[in-house]
Amino acid sequence: DVLLDADRESDILGWQYISGCLPDGHELGRLDNPEVQGQKYDPDGEYVRTWIPELARMPGE
Repeated sequence: DVLLDADRESDILGWQYISGCLPDGHELGRLDNPEVQGQKYDPDGEYVRTWIPELARMPGE
């Protein structure tokens, strides 16, 4: 109801796919580890500090 591009049918099926509820749903073994992804793609934490205000003043270590 609050999505800017709300499409109920597409949104419902998307969530069901990701949760693995559909017969051909997302494989849970393929879920990414957020910590590993952060270290790999944002090692300085620039992206995270940009979008999470509480972390804006944290050092990039």
